[in-house]
Amino acid sequence: MTSVSGVALKLFFLGFFLMFAGVLVLLVAALLGGASVSGAAIVVVWFIPVVVGVGPYAFFAVLIAAILTIVAFVVFVWMRK
Repeated sequence: MTSVSGVALKLFFLGFFLMFAGVLVLLVAALLGGASVSGAAIVVVWFIPVVVGVGPYAFFAVLIAAILTIVAFVVFVWMRK
């Protein structure tokens, strides 16, 4: 294994571990704190966005999801050039 692929594999496992740890922290916080849940999703079907939001902070969740979707499109177009 070359050094570049070894570093890439270590970074992959580090990212996976951090995501797993974050999910566990959120799970424990929700179970112990009785927190309210809000969420949003944006599915883009051929340039037509379908937006869904649930919970008391749905507006902010949709706003953040929309901003992240726009950033993803810009990065996608930028990387194609």
